[in-house]
Amino acid sequence: MTTAGLGLLILIVAVVLAGMDRAAVLILSPAVKPPERTVPESGLEHEDLSIRSGDRDLAAWFLRSPQAQPFEPLVLIAHGWGASHGTVIRLGEPLVRRGHDVLLFDVRGHGLNRPERLVTIRHFRDDLMAVVRYAAKRFPDRQLVVVGHSLGGAAGVLAAADGAPIDGLVLIAAPSDVMRVTAEYLTDHGFPGGLLVVLLRPFLWLRVGGSMRPLTPSRRIRELDLPILMLQPENDDRVVRDHAERLSAAAGMDYHLIAAHEHTDVLGAPETMNLVEDFLSRL
Repeated sequence: MTTAGLGLLILIVAVVLAGMDRAAVLILSPAVKPPERTVPESGLEHEDLSIRSGDRDLAAWFLRSPQAQPFEPLVLIAHGWGASHGTVIRLGEPLVRRGHDVLLFDVRGHGLNRPERLVTIRHFRDDLMAVVRYAAKRFPDRQLVVVGHSLGGAAGVLAAADGAPIDGLVLIAAPSDVMRVTAEYLTDHGFPGGLLVVLLRPFLWLRVGGSMRPLTPSRRIRELDLPILMLQPENDDRVVRDHAERLSAAAGMDYHLIAAHEHTDVLGAPETMNLVEDFLSRL
């Protein structure tokens, strides 16, 4: 091969690799959307917070219930990918009105935080761990219960497995495997999801900071020794039922199927509220 031919080959490879890396970044770039509902709009008594996570400040809110007792569990609710506190307030608001203190927050690059070029499951885990540490320091005598919706549930598993002081974990429509749910998402949007995830895996690993094995909920949930409640919406087409089956099998526990609800509206389902309240009462 001539020098010119070799140079052209190197250029083509470089362009292809740069394109694949760009595709990986696009997959990890959350769309910035305003919260569906804000804490002030709820009319609940609350305190605006800023919680430090690494070199980021996260928008957060402590919602006080007049009926809550200082010895009762504090509920921390973690939202999912592309969502915000304005999504999970569907569950947080009725919990407060029924006597529970709740802490909401936005993951970096989401909600009222400044946009980010990319956000990974590692960031979700790290931000949740920062919020849990804040709550543990401020409320040292209270049990901390993390309610994680969608990717927030995956982050809950990882945070607990990595030592966050979590006393109870509620998983709602949580993915068992982030790479798997990414492939499913891409497929649903008309792309060859399985093939893309395989091709882009090295670039996704690069952005995540290493292998996905320690960031896979179905692997890490086996390490947990704490009360867990697992809920799966019957009509969820974002995080399909197979994820609940895999998490359930890995954890050695059953999950509750919430009939006639989908990925997001399950947060406002009466059965979800009743199961979460029963879980809190048994801690």
